[in-house]
Amino acid sequence: MKITECVVMAMMALVSFTGFAQSSHEEAKALLNDASKKLKSYQNISLSFDYSFENKKVQPPVSQSEKGTIAIKGDDYRLKFMGVEQIRSGNMLYTILKEDMEVQVTEYDEEEDQGLTPSSIMNLYQKGYSYKIGKTYKENGITLHEVHMKPVASEEVKKIVIVIEQESKKIVSLTQWGTNGTVTTFTIVSFEPNKKLPANFFTFNKKDYPGYYIAD
Repeated sequence: MKITECVVMAMMALVSFTGFAQSSHEEAKALLNDASKKLKSYQNISLSFDYSFENKKVQPPVSQSEKGTIAIKGDDYRLKFMGVEQIRSGNMLYTILKEDMEVQVTEYDEEEDQGLTPSSIMNLYQKGYSYKIGKTYKENGITLHEVHMKPVASEEVKKIVIVIEQESKKIVSLTQWGTNGTVTTFTIVSFEPNKKLPANFFTFNKKDYPGYYIAD
């Protein structure tokens, strides 16, 4: 919003713009809060998703697409993605490389977990981002809202757009634009809450990986 030659008109415009921004911010915050509460209300969730990555600013242009699944219970998760299986169990992280018959064991460090995965979506807006409502539209009779998020200070992330269903408060997709020209998108294909999972589903058991080199 530019301040022009007339002080009165500028002040009126500024007040009008500030009011809109606050309203858009509060609406976006409420929508994100509702979606976060909905996710946390389930004992667990199981998702399958499509992933795409592209960068048209490099030569030759890069384009990649993959599919993945993730089950989440509290802070624990089990992810299968790009030929790798990963289990977070408490403070430990197990990365299972089947082609190499190797398991890498590390302590989970939230500060180092900068990956854009479904398990981290609803934590993004809680700190370090400004956000506002984007467009609202319908697909197959379902009303969808866009929430636009911008990092307060980041050398890597330009913006993030989350699409949320109005009625169910389910996340439909998340797209991140990098400052280097990358565009990364997760689209949730299936969403299954409170799925009946084995009691030890989020526990790593060495006996399940005979012959594997376990590097800890």
